[in-house]
Formats: sequence, structure tokens, C-alpha cells
Amino acid sequence: MSTLIYLAWGRVQRPRANLIQTLHTVEALTDLGIATRLYVPPVPRRLDRADFFRRMGLYRPVDLRGALSLHRRWGGWPFAFLHHRELRRADAVYTRVPQVTLALARTGIRHWHEVHDTATLEKRGLLVPLLAACRAGRVLGLVAISGASRDALIAAGADPASVHVLPSGADLAAFGAVPALRLERLASPRAVYVGRISRDRGLGILEQVARDGCPVRLVGPADDAPAAGVPGLEVAAPVPHVGVPACYAAAELALMPYQADLQHAASISPIKLFEAMAAGRVVIASDLAPIREVITHGVDGLLASPTDVAAWRDAIAWVRAHPQAALAIGQTGQRRAAEFSWQARGRRLAALLGLR
Repeated sequence: MSTLIYLAWGRVQRPRANLIQTLHTVEALTDLGIATRLYVPPVPRRLDRADFFRRMGLYRPVDLRGALSLHRRWGGWPFAFLHHRELRRADAVYTRVPQVTLALARTGIRHWHEVHDTATLEKRGLLVPLLAACRAGRVLGLVAISGASRDALIAAGADPASVHVLPSGADLAAFGAVPALRLERLASPRAVYVGRISRDRGLGILEQVARDGCPVRLVGPADDAPAAGVPGLEVAAPVPHVGVPACYAAAELALMPYQADLQHAASISPIKLFEAMAAGRVVIASDLAPIREVITHGVDGLLASPTDVAAWRDAIAWVRAHPQAALAIGQTGQRRAAEFSWQARGRRLAALLGLR
């Protein structure tokens, strides 16, 4: 049996999209018969693991191991030293944490690195040493989550042959079970936004959509407070990942108005995009390069300028005026989402790492 060690910095106490993606990828790899050990920073002793996995939308437990030596404050160095023999014996080592990658590289551990945000890597001075580790053969390859991210890495000097694209995914069974769109509801659709609520994720657009008469429900933690008293704007508490399908069941439109100044906008591969498509909802998303890799305007979703409120108003007006065509877009998006299952991501990653 092949063995994989996956090193992450996601905290089970505050699970965010990065940990959700990691957990589902590890579950898919485990289902393939790959013995995958997922190391994260310290896990609370009283954590009910079965309940935690359920809340994250997993169907079975994964080998989750908390390690004090992987605490963020130490940058991965203690873990690299303390687990050196275990890391060398594994068939593959994988991480998406640049600080951990540099610690592994300097201690001679060859491994793979997944890149999510090239802009932040460059801003923090981590991109140059990461690419140097690739050229030295300590990083065996880079896994970019979007073509735009791949292009940025190559433009920065990465060997094109060392960069591979592997987008995020969705649980097709859970989101495919969401009740189908009803044609009559598209004449007066309800919209939902699921995720962190902030100005750079398009809170201003969402507020204006509500003001224009389309009910909008925001579900997630708020980094920025929504304007008070906006008619039609509902702010709901965050839900565990297992509860996200129900959020889409109560809406016809899934809005994703990411702004260009969002830290990772240039390389984004949002889980919620694939989940909304898998739920058969009509996706209206910002017209950004990485989003265009997934959504073809008018075919499996609608694209709108991130800063043009009128474009979002027009997109929703089009849905109201053309419910049959909008229904077809949701159905096409659902079929397209089949390409982005967690199982497919696991198979592709296992093949890339030489584990199958």
C-alpha cells in the first residue's frame, strides 16, 4: 500500500475553506487505498472526531494527527526534524504551506507543493525561494489550483513542465441531492451567497442586488459588517460545511461577486463555485480570469463585471425574463460540475504523485 504524508496548517477549531478542501482530498485519496496521514497543528483532546468529520461533510474518518511541532509559530522546522525518518520513508509528501515547504526543502525532504495564492507568496518573499527549491529538485512539482495560478508561476520563472493544474472540487452526492430548480421560481428568484462576508468578496454588490428587489441571503462569518436596514438582505449565521447544501436548496441564484482586490482573486478556485454548480443553481460570478476557466457565460453560468452594479442587475433581470434559458444554464452547470468531484481530484492527484 502506498503511503502519503499530507502537511497542513488548517485548524480544526476554526475550519475554513483550506481545511475543507484538504479533508475532502485526503478522504478521496484514502478511498483509493492510499494510506494518507494528515498532520495539522495541535488538535483539542476533547474533539469529537466523528462529529467533526460529519460537520465537515466527510463520509468516513480520515487519519488526522495533531502535532505540536507543526504549530504555525515555528514555521514547520520542528516537524521536519522530529519526523525526518517518517517523511523519508513515505512514498510521497505533500503540502500547501510555503513555510513548511521551505523547512522540508532545507532538511532534504523531497516533496510536492500545492499553490493557492501566488500574489501573497510574492508579497511575503516566499515565491523566489519556493521556485529555487523546485530548481534544486527538493520540490518535485507544483500543483496550481487554476490555470491563472499556473501562468503566474511560469511567468515568475517556474519550469512549465513542473507545474500542474488541479482545481478544487465538490461533493456531487451531497449537492446533487439538492431539489431541482423550479421553473416558476425563476421569475422572482432568491439569491444566496455562502462564504466569508467582506467588501473584497463583493458585499457592496450583494447589498445593491437586495436594494434592487432580489432577496439575498448571506451565510457565513462577517469580516465586514453589512449595511443596516437594507430591505431584502438577510444575514444568517455560519453553518458547518455539511449544512451548505440546504443553503442552496432555499435559493435559485448563487452569487459570487469576488472583487479584483481580493487577495487571491488572480488565482482563485472557490469550492463554493463547484458546489453551487453541483446543486444545479444559476451561478452569477465575477468575470475574472480563473472563474472563466470554469464558467462559460450564458452556457453554464453568468459572468458580470465585479465592479459594475448594473451588470449584476442586468444578469438577474435576464434570469427573470428568460426562466427557461436560466433553468438550462443551471442544468448545464450541474452536468459540468461532474468534472470536479473530490473523487476525480483524488484520482488525478494520486496519478500525479505516482501513487497509482
